[in-house]
Amino acid sequence: MKCRFVEKIFKQGNRYFIEIPFNVWEEFGQKGMISVKVSIEDYPFECRLIPKGEGIYYIPVAKKIADQIKDVVSVSLEVISGLTRINHDSPYTKENPIRKINSIESVSYPKDGYCGQICIAMLTGLSVDEVINIMQTKAWQCSFTKLIETLDYFGIQHNKKITYTKGKEFTLPECCIVNIKDENTSHFVLYYKGKYYDTKSIVLSKIIGYLEIII
Repeated sequence: MKCRFVEKIFKQGNRYFIEIPFNVWEEFGQKGMISVKVSIEDYPFECRLIPKGEGIYYIPVAKKIADQIKDVVSVSLEVISGLTRINHDSPYTKENPIRKINSIESVSYPKDGYCGQICIAMLTGLSVDEVINIMQTKAWQCSFTKLIETLDYFGIQHNKKITYTKGKEFTLPECCIVNIKDENTSHFVLYYKGKYYDTKSIVLSKIIGYLEIII
């Protein structure tokens, strides 16, 4: 479903946004993280809408685009099944993944802030630098969203939803990427058949959630 409207770009802090002038829940029948294809004047891009509550959403606009166009713009918006920033030109598929995951070799990296990229490197068998290049992420920039996009690129099957533990008892699946509360930030760790592939000691109570990798 595609819709069009005219709206203003506004600045909030150091970022630029366009507020969608209708209730997205009612118009598209979707809630949560919604992926869209957007065209602002002659600038097309994909993004995830930013929820503000009660069906109100913002479109994030890159500064380089906001600097080139007027405050009032013509917007075309279409909901898509997922972002294609990484996997639109992937040579892999779920039927032909980068490899069959039947073992894991431990990987380390000399720089801090690349825990998510290290998890992907162990799952794919590639070097961390190769993964960083494909993911196009710097230190401390990884997220579950970026991990999912990258897993899709490599054809690695995974659960569609992240399982959040919320302090409840849980059992980890055979293979998963675990998100752990680590001091003032979060930390991604690969878990495979009873072992955490990380240099830190993992405490179950610190696990925030996990994404199952289907093997």
